[in-house]
Amino acid sequence: MKMKKVCMAALIVSLLLAGCGQSGTSGQTASSGQDIPAVESSAENQSDSDAQTEPQSLTGATEEAAEEAKTTEETTVAADTVTEITGYPAFDFEKKTVTLNSGYEMPILGLGMFSLSDSEAENSTYWALKAGFRLIDTARIYGNEAAVGRGLKRAIDEGIVTREEVFITTKMWTSDFDNGDAAVDASLERLGVDYIDLMILHHSQPSNDVDAYQAMERAVADGKLRSIGLSNYYEQEDFDRLVNATSIKPALLQNETHPYHQSTEMKDHIAQYGTVLESWFPLGGRGNTQTLFNDETISSIAKAHGVSSAQVIIRWHLQAGNICIPGSSNEQHIIEDYDVWDFELTEDEMAQMTALERDERFADY
Repeated sequence: MKMKKVCMAALIVSLLLAGCGQSGTSGQTASSGQDIPAVESSAENQSDSDAQTEPQSLTGATEEAAEEAKTTEETTVAADTVTEITGYPAFDFEKKTVTLNSGYEMPILGLGMFSLSDSEAENSTYWALKAGFRLIDTARIYGNEAAVGRGLKRAIDEGIVTREEVFITTKMWTSDFDNGDAAVDASLERLGVDYIDLMILHHSQPSNDVDAYQAMERAVADGKLRSIGLSNYYEQEDFDRLVNATSIKPALLQNETHPYHQSTEMKDHIAQYGTVLESWFPLGGRGNTQTLFNDETISSIAKAHGVSSAQVIIRWHLQAGNICIPGSSNEQHIIEDYDVWDFELTEDEMAQMTALERDERFADY
């Protein structure tokens, strides 16, 4: 029995060895009736495996490289569009602009539309653009946004400017703060433009100004507004309150500022956010201009340069780092107000102007 078992085992081993020999011979037919080129099949299978695996690894590498390139591109774009905040923005007197913390350039001298009628606002906008101004400041509460839009269209139609060359600022009024999204759209429609260069909240109103500011942030994301900011925030804590509750740092703060109220402390404070100061009532405001024009220091500096007191004050604003927006409905005054680029106040004259500080506002709002 044992011998039979040994023989049977030897027979099985022999048969197995014979089978291995057949499977190692190319072109032989197995009992299944299928051709099994064992060695070649193994090589082909390995080749197929490599052919599948190699492209997969190459594809993975390509996708990874593409993703890396995309990330690099996005980072580059972000770096190009976001201005690093390094303190108070510097004025470029050759270009007559300042780069805001939003990355957009803004003219440093403009014309304000406060208290102008429709016809005055339309004509003043047109005359200003014709004289060289590229910044126009209006507001919903002024009631002349549509007139500014008409003045802008006249200047564009006559080839004086293109839309892209003009910087339009408007303001959201406090009664609109609860409906900020609609307020943005309404200003766009009244102005007759596709985007507004700068919209600012007209006054501090802690009950709902954060909501209004967030509506402006949404409008920035939608391409309706390019930059956003604030007006009439006179306390550092009040300014910080809104900044800390929102995402986009204010590009600009527009406050009453003139030689008797120079806003120095507030300007120093907002520098940490890269926010620039803009002066309303830069010449003292209607009813107060003569007070400043007749100031002995100002008039003597004007005489030394052969210019008007208004031109001295405007030039002081610009050299002090204040965006300046005098207002006028008189074409000759508008032309004069823009003619401030051919003279410069000396360090001593700037010091004399600084010494006029009284912390005295002419308005109570």
